[in-house]
Amino acid sequence: MPAMRFLPALVALAIAVPAAAQPLPNYDMEELRGAIAKKDLGKIAVLAAEQGGERVFIERFDGEDAGTPVDIRSAGKSITALAVGAAIADGALVDTQVTVWPYLGRPRGEPWDSITVGDLLGMSSALDCNDWDRKSPGQEERMYRTRVWRDFALNLPAREYERDAQGEGPFSYCTAGVFLLGQVVEKATGQRFDTYVQQRIFDPLGIEGVVWRTSRSGEMQSGGQLTIGAEALLKIGRLVLDKGRWDGEQLIPESWIRLMVAPRHQLGQHVHYGNLWWSTPLRSPRGYEGAVMMKGNGGNIVALVPTYDAVLVVQAENYNREDAERHAFTALTAMLGALEVPEGITAE
Repeated sequence: MPAMRFLPALVALAIAVPAAAQPLPNYDMEELRGAIAKKDLGKIAVLAAEQGGERVFIERFDGEDAGTPVDIRSAGKSITALAVGAAIADGALVDTQVTVWPYLGRPRGEPWDSITVGDLLGMSSALDCNDWDRKSPGQEERMYRTRVWRDFALNLPAREYERDAQGEGPFSYCTAGVFLLGQVVEKATGQRFDTYVQQRIFDPLGIEGVVWRTSRSGEMQSGGQLTIGAEALLKIGRLVLDKGRWDGEQLIPESWIRLMVAPRHQLGQHVHYGNLWWSTPLRSPRGYEGAVMMKGNGGNIVALVPTYDAVLVVQAENYNREDAERHAFTALTAMLGALEVPEGITAE
């Protein structure tokens, strides 16, 4: 079934974004392939697209076998959001308002004790943790240097913190918080995080061979940094675009999918963050289309475009480059332009 009615609020993001806001090259697919070959877009590894559940193309550019997985960095956080939804559906978690400390076993008083699953999902907890600030106590590189990430995260100080009238805390991008979210899922389900995700989500989708990063003490990195193939990402995107249904089965509740991708924080003029998923427009032949995305360092993006009923995947290795996302959006724009324009949409 076409995903044209998927999240009306998201479709409303198909606004006339000024060209100056995203001055990207206007490549067609042939020109895009040439630019990738010349390394004009850095290290693009894989481009993949499907529309209406049917694969349109998967192309490899780094010399590896077609199915070789790529480290998608923080794009993996979006899979953690799916795992939380599955745990709620399974009755292991009550909802997103439950506090995390009963699962983590280390109450510390306020404001730590009021941190909820929803706070960690929305990057809005009281933890003094900001990956975008190298001086932040919780900055992710500090965590990676430790042996036991759980101890690092549980001992983080609190920041100055106040919820707004809707109960929302201020945004602060925090991988350590998403790692703790995985620890909550483990305690709630009684399974190691990767095992639960494999059995509950990946196995029904036919996804194999995913490799998760671990700490030196063996903890699973639920905050991203898993290596996964493009075909698998197309399937995950289709699952979400079809509101949690796969092969006739409601794998994840539709209500969770809607909540998961609904914008919670506005981070730029046209950029929003939900529950470990991003929302931002993509340029198309008719203007701009609303899209929800999994996004990670290096230019790794899975874009779901409801008006086109399409899933687009860019896997790239432009890690820690300021132009990585620009290059990925350049590719996504060309890829979207190569797809069939759905009935009822007029290309300009």
